[in-house]
Amino acid sequence: MNDLHANQTRNIEAVRRFFDLLHRKDIEGWAELWADNGRIIVPYPPTGFGDSIDGKAAIVTAFKGLFGNFESFESEVTAIYPAADSEAVVVEYRNRAVIAGGAEYTNSNIAIFRFENGLIVAYHDYFDPRRFQIVVDTLAKG
Repeated sequence: MNDLHANQTRNIEAVRRFFDLLHRKDIEGWAELWADNGRIIVPYPPTGFGDSIDGKAAIVTAFKGLFGNFESFESEVTAIYPAADSEAVVVEYRNRAVIAGGAEYTNSNIAIFRFENGLIVAYHDYFDPRRFQIVVDTLAKG
């Protein structure tokens, strides 16, 4: 097994762990997947939500706040595509969450994970911002 293949295997496992830890709402464990200079990029943010979260500390703080509003959170990974010539991994997935108070949030996403030394340095998340607006509105009330 060459280094690229070994790294792809490691990165795919990190992606699976990423979603498993979110499902369990284990943000502390999830934080261990991120590089200090990690970045979340949201190309189409909903109203009131930024287009990026920069740095591991800011990401962890934001997700603690976000997940504090979910009674439950599930992601169904429907496809994983490791890049042929890099350590990037593309993932298709569907989210279903129940927000505190009982409102349901669902969405279909495509994400691009970029890794360095086995840690996430960039996470580009493409989703329907109109559907995510319910989550943003709930955060604004909290």
